[in-house]
Amino acid sequence: MNGRITFLRNQKGLMMITAYMIIAAMSVFAAAAIKMATTEYNFARRYFLSTKTYYLAEAAAEEVAFDLADKIASETEPTYDPETPTRWEDLCLDVSDYLSTGYNMKSVCVVIDEDHQSVTSTARERHYQLSATVTDPETGVTSTINYLVLRRKTYVFQHAIFYADDLEVLPGSNMTLSGDIHSNLDIYMSTSATLRIDADHVNAAGNIYNRRKDSNNTDGGIVEMLKMGTDDTFRHMKYWWETSPLDSRRSDWGASSLSRWGDGLNGTVKSGVHGITAKAVADIYSIQPDGYYATSADVKAVNGELYDGGTTLTEVAYADHNEDGSINASDFGPNDIPEGTINTTTTFYNYRERKYIKMTDIDIRKLSGYVQGVDGEGNPLVDGEGNPVYVQHYSSHLPSNGLMYATRNDAESFEQPGIRVVNGAQIDNASGLTLVTNDPAYIQGDFNAVNKKPVAVISDALNIVSNNWSDANSDMGLNDRLAVNTEVNAAFISGADATSGSTYGGGLENYPRLHENWSGDVLTIRGSFVNLWDCQIAEGSWGQSSYNAPVRNWDYDSDFSDVADLPGFTPQVVGVEKVASWSGDYSSIYSEEYSTVP
Repeated sequence: MNGRITFLRNQKGLMMITAYMIIAAMSVFAAAAIKMATTEYNFARRYFLSTKTYYLAEAAAEEVAFDLADKIASETEPTYDPETPTRWEDLCLDVSDYLSTGYNMKSVCVVIDEDHQSVTSTARERHYQLSATVTDPETGVTSTINYLVLRRKTYVFQHAIFYADDLEVLPGSNMTLSGDIHSNLDIYMSTSATLRIDADHVNAAGNIYNRRKDSNNTDGGIVEMLKMGTDDTFRHMKYWWETSPLDSRRSDWGASSLSRWGDGLNGTVKSGVHGITAKAVADIYSIQPDGYYATSADVKAVNGELYDGGTTLTEVAYADHNEDGSINASDFGPNDIPEGTINTTTTFYNYRERKYIKMTDIDIRKLSGYVQGVDGEGNPLVDGEGNPVYVQHYSSHLPSNGLMYATRNDAESFEQPGIRVVNGAQIDNASGLTLVTNDPAYIQGDFNAVNKKPVAVISDALNIVSNNWSDANSDMGLNDRLAVNTEVNAAFISGADATSGSTYGGGLENYPRLHENWSGDVLTIRGSFVNLWDCQIAEGSWGQSSYNAPVRNWDYDSDFSDVADLPGFTPQVVGVEKVASWSGDYSSIYSEEYSTVP
């Protein structure tokens, strides 16, 4: 018995020892497992933070690129020194507004070559190296993204069409557009007839669609665009054998668009998937009465008063004449202008706005000092076709710097202000004319059609009425408002109505607002159509307009391709294209002097 008890005691001791050994081994394994788990957690957390800071740095680099474009549009760029690449210090600031709380970002922007002319377009080009570094505030985990970017700077009127918003081109009849097209958002093109785009560049920072924006309808017509590098090869967005049009909705859009309208590597038609980005426009170009244009203008028209260089101009009659019908220029002072140069008593009903317009009329011919001549008996002179014969008897008060600003703020709540130019078929000003107003602008009759000059109209909204327009018939039926062929040569910056839901905004084909029966008559426009803002005053919708559409003979004014022929005070636009990108610590690809992030 005692032997058995002794054996059991020995067995029990052995089991306890074994248990302790197992526990000790498990503790070692547990500690190792915990250490491994901790290490893996730390690795995972660091990987997570590295990934997070990487994507934040990538977003930061995109932000720096956009800020670069915006800054260049508004300011003079730094000079380039090949011996010491120039860092743009003003751009290298901490930017954290869009980052998570506590994160910080630092950026570097270095000029790496001289400004030069593009060999494929009117743009001026230059390269920059951009870098953005984002650091996690708790762990110090850091990621840096480097971009090599190509800056392209051009003038907004060197586009046939430039839209800061969605661009819609949906004509109901045949229409051909020439010149480069750009939208900072999406482009929608559709027609029940044929829409032909004769352009080297049709670009959208967003998407390009062969459909309406207010519905998914394609309208059944033909939309065709010029193939890159050809003069007469136009390719459809949808051929009869295709089940769907070639646009941004198709999975093969990126590659197939480059083949259909290009050589497979490059092409006429590009969207965001091809690297097209939004172009920045300088924010200094305000049309308000205290803005850039108003403060820069040589000539101003305010509530019916005209000023040249701050001096009030006075209307003076020209009844006296010599026996041969001539008038002595010495009878007029340097600040005298003909009677009727400016008028504020006209009545104009606008069916789209459903309001009468409190109009300021500016007679361009009289502002330049010309009046209708008279014969020896005081009778007005006319040519063989009955047209007035003009003689310059007054000093010209077209602006010497080419910029005129007009506004009025005395319209009642039931009215709407308007600025109208009349008698503007010929602009007798060597520097041309840029007319700017914060009100809706109206052009009556042929404008800049004789001895064409560089001319622009910048306004809240753009309205055009024909050579046959009569204010007396403005509130009558459409058959009492019959248009005739009219020619306008000018670049435009104006507001436009955007499509909202199923309510169509009117599209490019209604960019100039019309008020007559144009059926069969031709509206010829050579210029540039630019939309940079929403209308603030002329808010009447396209759907309540009262007009019949003209034959639209609209084209880009190719003279604008030469900078010397642009209207004065044309805004610049700047785009930035990513050429290459890489991650890792910042180092200048040109100089060790810039090897550290500030």
